[in-house]
Amino acid sequence: MVYPAIEVTVVTVGNRTIEDESTEDGQKYMKAFHAAATTIPGCSRGCWGRSDKYPDKVIHFIDYDTRKHHDVHKALINGPTPPILLDVQSNETVYVIHPNTNDRNKVYYAPYTTVTFFWGIEEDKWTDAAPEFFAAVAKSDGCTGYIWGEVDKPILSDFDGYASLGSGKCGVLITGWRSKGQHDRDIKSERVVNAWEAVGRCCAKADDWGTSLRITENTGHIHRWTTPLPLKDRSDWLPAAGMI
Repeated sequence: MVYPAIEVTVVTVGNRTIEDESTEDGQKYMKAFHAAATTIPGCSRGCWGRSDKYPDKVIHFIDYDTRKHHDVHKALINGPTPPILLDVQSNETVYVIHPNTNDRNKVYYAPYTTVTFFWGIEEDKWTDAAPEFFAAVAKSDGCTGYIWGEVDKPILSDFDGYASLGSGKCGVLITGWRSKGQHDRDIKSERVVNAWEAVGRCCAKADDWGTSLRITENTGHIHRWTTPLPLKDRSDWLPAAGMI
């Protein structure tokens, strides 16, 4: 059976103005993701967002129909990073996962998305603790869905070396939330706290952080969440004629 693949990439961009498409850095990011999503066979969309925990880092999610489509794309660009972005980002960590959940739209298009990395998973302990952790997250009021996948070997790039910790078995959880506020509230629930502590004892290292994703679809459409403008004080406005 053929399974879809997601490339999960973490890079350092520092204070580059990648969010502002009127700048050179912003133009490069927009062109790179547009090219990947609209011209690469088997690539259905590209997503990215700046970390709220590590503001100098950015996460990328690239969806492919199969791992073969991913590998052909990387061969075409001679490595994990599109040449147009080589001078914009550095310190790449690049993993490929095969998601075993079907909630990708609910996750990517959520107002707030978190990514959780688990490195050095002890499989025997994980098998006991992980189901309760996934259930605790999924049943949280603010959760819109999640994607889970184990990291394929060989690792494409591992800047910090975390993929070699412990057993070397790693996984990535990507979760959608209705808002950052609901996420912050839900993860403080007793069930989630206890489940998080339990899975934390099953791996050498775990880390998680959030972002709001920008998504380029294979149609060329770009989806992003924006902060609404503050409401103006209209208490001193006079009613329209005929309304008195």
